[in-house]
Amino acid sequence: MVERKRKGIPPPRYDEAFKAGAIRMVTEQKRAVRGVAEELGICIDTLKVWLRRAGHHMDPYPATVNPSRIRELEAENKALKKALAEKEETIDVLKKSVGIFSKP
Repeated sequence: MVERKRKGIPPPRYDEAFKAGAIRMVTEQKRAVRGVAEELGICIDTLKVWLRRAGHHMDPYPATVNPSRIRELEAENKALKKALAEKEETIDVLKKSVGIFSKP
């Protein structure tokens, strides 16, 4: 469990070698920032600051998502939108036909 900060106690200081090692774990080994932070016992925000200062921009999507998977999901999304439009059109036609047949 994470200890709460107490007033008057400065945050821990890490040497440059430790920071560089943490940055390498994320950038070269393609490990998740959260996992590296938990493994090293540091705050995730601290690690993100180190990465930003080192000039590494964080990808908002995990490294496990590959371009072919994105294309596959986009194609599936397009097909689902098309099917939905067809269903909505069918529903509209049925609503109109019910209105025509229900008039006395």
